[in-house]
Amino acid sequence: MENNTYVYSSTLSSKHQVTIPTKVRELLGAEPGDQVVFVYGENQEVTLKVRKKDSLLSLFGSMPPKREQKDMNWEDIRKEAREQWLASKQKKEDERCTF
Repeated sequence: MENNTYVYSSTLSSKHQVTIPTKVRELLGAEPGDQVVFVYGENQEVTLKVRKKDSLLSLFGSMPPKREQKDMNWEDIRKEAREQWLASKQKKEDERCTF
């Protein structure tokens, strides 16, 4: 079995920033605006992962809630989402229906 381990380095700046080497960015598919996730694991190893800027998770916390939060379980959330979807679907059908 072939070992595909490559080593790239970057220097930590005075602002504690590093530049991700081009080859690593390409391998990760990282683009401007994406989030870089650092996962600290066994043996003090850090893994880099990319969270795309257009992913649903990247939007988490970007907008305030529409109303006061109430404790809801997944079943309640699904039920509410389905009710909203059905209401919007019915509204669209009503708008198309002309007599």
